[in-house]
Amino acid sequence: MSYWFGGGGDANAAVDGNPINTLVFGVLILAATLVLLQRHLNWGAFIQNNKAVCLIYLFFAVSAAWSPLGLVSLKRVIKDFGCVLVALVLLTENDPVAAIRTVFVRVSYLIFPLSVLAIKYYPDIGRNYSVDGGAMATGLTTQKNSLGEIVLVLGLVTLWDLLEMRRENNSGELRTKIRIRYGMLLMGIWLLATCDSVTSIICSLLGLFVLWGGGRLVQMRNGRRVLVYCFIVAACLVGLNGTFGISDAILHAVGRDPTLTDRTYIWQAILDQKTDPLVGFGFYSFWDSEFGRNVNIAMRTEGLNEAHNGYLETFVDGGVVGEGLLVVLLLAVGARSIRRLFDGSLFGRMAFAFWLIAIFSDISEVNFFRLGAIWFTFLLLAIECPGRLPVAAGESAFFTNESAANQVTGV
Repeated sequence: MSYWFGGGGDANAAVDGNPINTLVFGVLILAATLVLLQRHLNWGAFIQNNKAVCLIYLFFAVSAAWSPLGLVSLKRVIKDFGCVLVALVLLTENDPVAAIRTVFVRVSYLIFPLSVLAIKYYPDIGRNYSVDGGAMATGLTTQKNSLGEIVLVLGLVTLWDLLEMRRENNSGELRTKIRIRYGMLLMGIWLLATCDSVTSIICSLLGLFVLWGGGRLVQMRNGRRVLVYCFIVAACLVGLNGTFGISDAILHAVGRDPTLTDRTYIWQAILDQKTDPLVGFGFYSFWDSEFGRNVNIAMRTEGLNEAHNGYLETFVDGGVVGEGLLVVLLLAVGARSIRRLFDGSLFGRMAFAFWLIAIFSDISEVNFFRLGAIWFTFLLLAIECPGRLPVAAGESAFFTNESAANQVTGV
């Protein structure tokens, strides 16, 4: 919010924190905590059901002990854990499926039309320039990739909401709401094309494919086996890529830079700093240190504050230990998402889609443990909320006890 009042992003502000942002995040985290206490959330059950999430956040909190910016690092862990608390507020609603859809769609009502308006008629707000001087459409965000990310997330959830609504009674009021959502999706398509964020476009196509193919997969007699075959093929392609350069050929074919806009050079410059390979540099403190400045000097740039690779960023923050905990987290969430996928609900397909999107998008961007739309949605759809929540028929994924869910919903 500091940007709304002309706040900058200089190095000192990044370390010391902006008082406006600190106040806003503090109020949101406190409000979420009070709501969860009022709803008597079983914190012990939450930790038990989400051990991988809690363990990696605990490790990053402890990493503040060896970070050269210990207090700053700890504050950033707490701020990022606020995503979990806000996600739990939605998941403890009487109807969490409706709550998630409502919040995301209402946000899209603001972001989509106002971004279109800003890009077309208010370029001082809706357009910006990249480091190399190229023009980019940013809408209500500050960077084209940020716009692409939020359009990706809001667009997929709006599509989910639309598909759910089409299952309901076809009343006149409902038809109007459906038309509005079609309009929002058209705006989202225009924004994606205009901002030209390749990662967001590819992830959008991936999400659409999962929504379309997921329903057909669960109807197959051997759907789980087919999914395993898909994973094996994907793993083989990744292995062959190192030998035959498949990704480079694809990037050349679509007219893109094989260095991913100099990202590969950034990765090498970061690795050249040789941070502690076992436990890392400490959570989110590398870029405010001398090592981060060395990377900016090597790249002959200023203001670079991320590795543009979520896996490398996690390695820098937490070393091999942090990377291992991230793998455990992704495997745990993946297993949960696959289980939810084969529940047959649209929620299950969305959970599986955002698991894949998080894995793929972090090849060229940093979303893991960074405040953003993809990371928040990933957590929201991955967390197992303790207790039995009243949900719509067929949405058994929110139940901790799957057998109890089946008894309640009659599945």
